[in-house]
Amino acid sequence: MRREIARELIHLANGVYKVDQEAVTADEKETDIRLRSVVSDCEAVIELKLGDGRSARDLRDTIYNQLVKKYMAAENSRSGCLLITLAKHREWEHPDNGKRIDLDELMSLLRYEARRVEDMMGGVLALSVRLLDLRIRLPVEKPSR
Repeated sequence: MRREIARELIHLANGVYKVDQEAVTADEKETDIRLRSVVSDCEAVIELKLGDGRSARDLRDTIYNQLVKKYMAAENSRSGCLLITLAKHREWEHPDNGKRIDLDELMSLLRYEARRVEDMMGGVLALSVRLLDLRIRLPVEKPSR
């Protein structure tokens, strides 16, 4: 998945940024994808997570604990994105109240957490949460005779 997303980002770069896959940070942490500006030392980090087997708590905590604290620790890294892929229909347990939540509620929870972390960091970074929905949308047709 990482290679395909990186390939598409390279295709869309139009000379504005370079794409690194599995780049190693100063403290030996590996990010999934880094976009590096060609005109400055600025970079953006994309952390990929498979949503099929992850809890809502794990996804929520990834925003600060992994994306911000580990991968965006460098001064020139002030933009980050948590990109979640989802291949099957499912629900999650809300990390605070235990209520079952659907995909829309999960995305709202994660986007709220991203805003909360931005505010906590004093507005010096920008965070985004995106979903790559790979679920089957239409039933499989019966083979024709």
